[in-house]
Amino acid sequence: MTEKTDKNGEKGGVQSVARIFELIEVLAAHPAGASLQQLAGEANLAKSTAHRLLGSLVSLGYAMQDAETGKYRLTLKMFEISSGIVNSMDVMSVAKIHLERLAQRTGEAVHLVIRDAQDIVYIYKTESGPMRMSSRVGLRSPLYCTGVGKAILATLTDREVETIWKHSTPQKLTGRTVTDLPTLKAQLREVRACGYAIDDEENELGIRCVALAIPGPGGKADSAFSISGLAPYMTPERIRRVAALALETRADILRDMGLQRTV
Repeated sequence: MTEKTDKNGEKGGVQSVARIFELIEVLAAHPAGASLQQLAGEANLAKSTAHRLLGSLVSLGYAMQDAETGKYRLTLKMFEISSGIVNSMDVMSVAKIHLERLAQRTGEAVHLVIRDAQDIVYIYKTESGPMRMSSRVGLRSPLYCTGVGKAILATLTDREVETIWKHSTPQKLTGRTVTDLPTLKAQLREVRACGYAIDDEENELGIRCVALAIPGPGGKADSAFSISGLAPYMTPERIRRVAALALETRADILRDMGLQRTV
């Protein structure tokens, strides 16, 4: 009996989700707004069901009801959610050719990542040299201990960095991993001063990275790229040469995205 109830509950939940997304799609077709009766008819819903679902969307901030006309329409919260995906796709389409060229010029592995809350997720990787790294597209790593993560953090305010830190679980991945906030903040000041971040074997022993954020129009970044190589070969002098090439690459990416160089 319990099993049957659970299955029915699951089925009902799926139906509710399907109905609310059908309603969202109908709302999207009426940017100026539509009445309850019109929305219910186009979504093939009973007026009572449509009214209940619209109430949920309004209370969550995804829709609003005009006080004078009574019509419903979507809010910009939907755009805010989808813009992160769209922006990451834009970055990928623009950056790919430049990152491939950077990998060829340096002979190292080059990665592109996007931020997801307290982490970064690898969305692109290219290698031109004989070395093959363990990183892969889809891999998730913390912001605080990666070069790309620190490059992104450096574009945020101290308060935003502190909030991310509070929601992270800092731990020593290697003997060089930074696990205290004051040291991280000091590193971020250096990143802001020179324009790029360094991962000095903090995420993976034997690997050093040079990383740069790709800032948006307001200067904050949700994406970054890195050049990774074996630590013995990534000497301070070579890091400076690689960083210079990376700075040129970022300028090219920002130019093609129609953005000015802000970092």
